[in-house]
Amino acid sequence: MNQLGDRNYSLISRGVSIEGTFNPALIFYAFEESLYVDESQEIWDFLEWVHKNNKSFGRYNYEQVFKEWKNTLRQTTA
Repeated sequence: MNQLGDRNYSLISRGVSIEGTFNPALIFYAFEESLYVDESQEIWDFLEWVHKNNKSFGRYNYEQVFKEWKNTLRQTTA
């Protein structure tokens, strides 16, 4: 995935609003059945990074935070 996308942001925000955290272990149940199979693991990994690094995002910066995460992946594999 190159972008998180509005659809995935909306799904994630449902879980975050219920549980008040970005921890995927606590919020994935709220939306995992609505995810596309090929995106599920990547979204889990992204949310785990957000949670472990005390990041957050909202409607206006979710793509920026997703891009930051992708850049960290590129740096660790380079």
